Amino acid sequence: MSAGGSQPLRTVGAGLTFLDETGLLWTVTERNAENVPGSRGARCLIFASTEAVRRVWVYPPGWRDLLTPSLIALSWSR
Repeated sequence: MSAGGSQPLRTVGAGLTFLDETGLLWTVTERNAENVPGSRGARCLIFASTEAVRRVWVYPPGWRDLLTPSLIALSWSR
C-alpha cells in the first residue's frame, strides 16, 4: 500500500501513444480507480506527456479505436 492508505492505480489492458498537433507525445492508459479516495468511477483514463497529465472519467468503451483528433478532444473532457 502507498502512503495515505490507498493503492496505486493499476493499468487495465494495453495503453496507446499518439502525437498531438504540436508534435508532443502522449501516452493513454486505462486505470482501475476503485480504491482511490474521491474517485468518480471504477476506472479512468490517464493522458500523460512531458508537459501535463490529464484524467478523464467519462469515456467510450472503444476509446482505443478513436482517431488522434478524437483522442485529443477526449483528453480535455472530465
